Amino acid sequence: MLALAVSVFALALGAWQTRLMQSQARASVWPFLSIGYSYTSNVDPDSFIWQIDNNGVGPARVQSVSLSVDGKPMRHWEEVLVAIDAPPRRNLATTSLNGGVIPPSLNRETTIAAIRVNDREVAAHFKSSIARFRMDICYCSVYDECWVAHWQQSRVDPVERCGADGSVQFDE
Repeated sequence: MLALAVSVFALALGAWQTRLMQSQARASVWPFLSIGYSYTSNVDPDSFIWQIDNNGVGPARVQSVSLSVDGKPMRHWEEVLVAIDAPPRRNLATTSLNGGVIPPSLNRETTIAAIRVNDREVAAHFKSSIARFRMDICYCSVYDECWVAHWQQSRVDPVERCGADGSVQFDE
């Protein structure tokens, strides 16, 4: 009986250690996206940058992106510029996020500029429209654990999988 009790205890201990090692492995590749901006109204040529950072320790596989202005879904930056009444003169650069992988910011700068506005007048339109925007990025870890990062919020929400809500996808 003593040998059986010791065997059951050893088995339970082994199962506990296995679960602990699995959680440590997941934590060692946990991505954490944050969505924000930087704005300069003086002579800086990069006046407005909409930036995505991975402050976690593992890569973030971007599965879906949704962006809205005043609650209206946008499909690309041109629609956003029209929605915020930006002037026709536009000097900007954009980066596509959908389907991309954002590496962690471990000891290096890996910020992704979703849009970089090099025109102070257009940048001022973006800055004055901050409260009108909503962006959600659904991303997963290498273990297919998924979260949604939200515009200007420091929290992420865990989700079962990305793309299940049927929202309009932002393509650019």
